[in-house]
Amino acid sequence: MAEQVDFRNLKPTPELVSEAKKHPNGWVYVITGSYGPKDAVPPEAIAGAWKVDSSGNIVPGSFQPNPKHTPKEGNK
Repeated sequence: MAEQVDFRNLKPTPELVSEAKKHPNGWVYVITGSYGPKDAVPPEAIAGAWKVDSSGNIVPGSFQPNPKHTPKEGNK
């Protein structure tokens, strides 16, 4: 069985902060499992997302968990 992770207090990684710079006024997503850049990610693999402001910065406290997230071993 996959371990449950509490994403409510999750802090963005340096990689997510960098990714946010590419998506002003958008969102950056936390995806569980192993997916390549061209793979379709199923909605249940998205743990949640942070809002990104117009300057490409993650908005503090904006993490929105995905209530349909179902972590699975291997996910793929």
